[in-house]
Amino acid sequence: MILAGTDSSNAGAGENVKKRRKQAFKLTPWRSQLRITSRTVLTAIVLLIIGGLYLAVNARVARSGRNVLILQSERAELQRQIAELTATFAELTTPERMLERALTLGFRPAELGDIEYIVVAGYVPPDPFVAPTPPNSTTEREGGLSPAYTETLGDWISRLVSPGRNGRQ
Repeated sequence: MILAGTDSSNAGAGENVKKRRKQAFKLTPWRSQLRITSRTVLTAIVLLIIGGLYLAVNARVARSGRNVLILQSERAELQRQIAELTATFAELTTPERMLERALTLGFRPAELGDIEYIVVAGYVPPDPFVAPTPPNSTTEREGGLSPAYTETLGDWISRLVSPGRNGRQ
């Protein structure tokens, strides 16, 4: 009995506290205004933090994009310089210019009497080049495929079906 009475008194006490709280809020309206204002301010602060993070990320992305554009323009400029230098090198090394430079340095074209051949003892020249025969050549090739590898599936099946035809029993 005592326990049942305690439970009912606790339930009554809980309701009593709720009634007092309602009454306190009715008597002091600034408390409900404070609650609403604090929730609004908290929501605004959360939105400001999210907005700040968003702006920070976008600023980094924009900075990285700008760096990529700068590097791409530098790459294009370097490729243009490489092409220009390649063209200049090709122009400077034309056979006509090289012959002209050789003549200014005191060189002249070799004549038959100017050429000296040196015989090296023990030198064996390489074998002369022999072109391979084409695969569809009618001449007999050495080292061709064995007839066992040229048999088709149909030939093999016909050989198995009629064993007396090829000398097998």
